[in-house]
Amino acid sequence: MRRRGFTLIELVVSLAVVGILISAIGSSIVIATRSLPTSGGLAETQASTGRALLLIGEDIRLATTATITSGRQLDLTLPDRTGDAASEAIIYSWSGVNGDPLVRSFNGIDNELVTSLGDFDVSSAVRSSFDADGRTSKPSDRIRVEITTGGVEPVFVTGEFRLLNTRAP
Repeated sequence: MRRRGFTLIELVVSLAVVGILISAIGSSIVIATRSLPTSGGLAETQASTGRALLLIGEDIRLATTATITSGRQLDLTLPDRTGDAASEAIIYSWSGVNGDPLVRSFNGIDNELVTSLGDFDVSSAVRSSFDADGRTSKPSDRIRVEITTGGVEPVFVTGEFRLLNTRAP
């Protein structure tokens, strides 16, 4: 007598093997998706902070006036960029509250450059010189910018930029 079909034991064993295979495939998919970069990750934070520093540096180099109103705000005046024959007003500011954004205001229009800051410091670089009476410090034609992001893995970038069209206050 020939039998057709599977026995109950064969069916249970094959279902167990298929279940193990599906679990293994599902686990590998979960592990692969966790390794993908997420929005707001360290690489994205480093990139946005670096872009912000480059933009600040470009604006400082082109500025005709530069005023550091506090260590947390930099006011710049640039030659006309929009074609309206008026100078451009650019303000970089941070509220001083950990987690608040670094804001760039271009002619009154605000744009967040870095979403979560831990510190933003702007200062006029000081150079030391020596004369017959000893060492003296004089403001230079450079502005120093330091940006530190907040979060679990903070990013710290710093730059010193020369004013090409004016002197530091």
